[in-house]
Amino acid sequence: MADTDTTTTIPALERLIETALGQRDTTATRADIALAGNLLQTLIPVVVEKAAPNLDLSGIDAALTRILTGITDLKTAIEAKPATTAATVAPATVATPHPIVPGQPAR
Repeated sequence: MADTDTTTTIPALERLIETALGQRDTTATRADIALAGNLLQTLIPVVVEKAAPNLDLSGIDAALTRILTGITDLKTAIEAKPATTAATVAPATVATPHPIVPGQPAR
């Protein structure tokens, strides 16, 4: 049987869901997420072992954990306000001349 104690994808998914909920996250919601996470963490290794015994579950777990953690970090970074406000510099407008095509009238 697969080692269910080393699965890190489910806790990463739980953190992503909790991060996505933001202020709407309550104690009851956290308990529901933890319950669903425990259920998935127990069932997924068993189902995968029966369905595809040659599958590298620990490799897939590590990859999914990195993906979910990255999504959580990305969401946090997007929502974070910059520590210092830099002066806004307007982009310089550069007039791009239209190419001159022989035989065509000038614009």
